[in-house]
Amino acid sequence: MKTIVITGASRGIGLASAKKFLTEGWRIIGTYLDTPVPLTDKNLSIIRFDQGDSKSIASAAKEIENMAPGIDAIVNCAGIILDAHDTKADLEKIRKTFEVDLFGIIDLTERLLPRLRPGGHIVNIASSYGAFSLPIDDNSSTGYRLVKAALNMYTRILAFRLKDRGIVVSSLDPGWIKTDMGNDAATEIEKPDREPEEPANDIYQLVTNVRKSGCFWRFGKEREW
Repeated sequence: MKTIVITGASRGIGLASAKKFLTEGWRIIGTYLDTPVPLTDKNLSIIRFDQGDSKSIASAAKEIENMAPGIDAIVNCAGIILDAHDTKADLEKIRKTFEVDLFGIIDLTERLLPRLRPGGHIVNIASSYGAFSLPIDDNSSTGYRLVKAALNMYTRILAFRLKDRGIVVSSLDPGWIKTDMGNDAATEIEKPDREPEEPANDIYQLVTNVRKSGCFWRFGKEREW
């Protein structure tokens, strides 16, 4: 049985992904912070950790090591958005966003790399907000845009580092999802239009079928950075 680590598995894309992989016969190690994972299954293990706290990350990594001698995939879903409607740069919010959405992801991923089996796959949940190929059409979400652009670069760096181990690293733009985070970013005019199950299926297809590393994906197709 293959093992996957899914952060942020208590809601949204993470929860939908946990359900999808359980249905497909995988063993899941899921993490949460405040909201417990609303699933029970003999192939599901749950860890509470704070992605913005280095001690918590170290503890979670040790728990995962004790649970699984090897890992076949990591899906970095956990994250925050603090400045969805801010039209100016708020340094405190930007620092906090980077602490959770970049440094925390890097910290946990690097700690788990020795456990990742050859042929494994890492999926980083990115965003069109981090794409340089798209025009900027409003002045909101400075911190969120910056951190997603940085996460995309980490995907590319990690893909280069791990190519000799046969490990694939992907960034996924899930679209605008009907989750707590997606709804928080909504306006009276624009609202999210995808259910969490749709990117969960995209993630499953990436992990199980895609061997091209260092790419940015959206709706099953490679997209420009």
